[in-house]
Amino acid sequence: MINLLIEIQKNMGIIKKNKKDIKEDSNVSLLKEMKKEFEAEKLNYKNIDNKFKKIEEDMKELEEKISKLKGDIKIDENKLYGDMKYDLKFMETLEKSIKLKENDIKKLEEDSLNLMYEEENTSKERSKSRKKLMDLKEKFYNCKESSSENRVRAKENIVKAEGNIKKFEQRIPKELLDEFNELCSVKGTGAAVISKGVCSGCKMKVSAVTVDDIKKNKHIVYCDNCGRIVHYNHSIE
Repeated sequence: MINLLIEIQKNMGIIKKNKKDIKEDSNVSLLKEMKKEFEAEKLNYKNIDNKFKKIEEDMKELEEKISKLKGDIKIDENKLYGDMKYDLKFMETLEKSIKLKENDIKKLEEDSLNLMYEEENTSKERSKSRKKLMDLKEKFYNCKESSSENRVRAKENIVKAEGNIKKFEQRIPKELLDEFNELCSVKGTGAAVISKGVCSGCKMKVSAVTVDDIKKNKHIVYCDNCGRIVHYNHSIE
């Protein structure tokens, strides 16, 4: 009968361990951290994307300004070379206006070139952030799936252990089972194995009389030190 109590105790340990695994599932904490990291990177991607779009808008605006200035220069040149009156003052004004606009165009083209470099770098940065988001997303779902599988497995172990306990309990007298359960509630475990004269419950050596009583298997024997119901391990002694 005592060996059945040991088996019940083993299954109780299995239940306790798997319940703890479910409660302290490391994947749950990891999922929270990954979600936090994903949200941070998502915000980073959004900022980069907004920056990229702003650069595109600025480039378009520069192109429109350059196009307008070139159009204005063309108008001035038509006035300059099409005016037959040869008004020197007017011609000087037009030449000065054309020169200023050409300088403006040169500066705007330099700005546009700088924006092109910035656009290229920002595009690479955006692609890198997008890839990181995809990797984080894949990693998150893989971890979530693994966590779900672990929880299912743990619950299956609990159900199996509970079934084993019920099966063993049916073979044990009620008084002995009640005493065992009471010891479990007080000490955490109610039964222990004596191996090489040492109790597995309290890790202390028991008397030779206790070992002899266990071997006789005539009545319930308790550990001299911790009071647990003890069972003799014949396979080791």
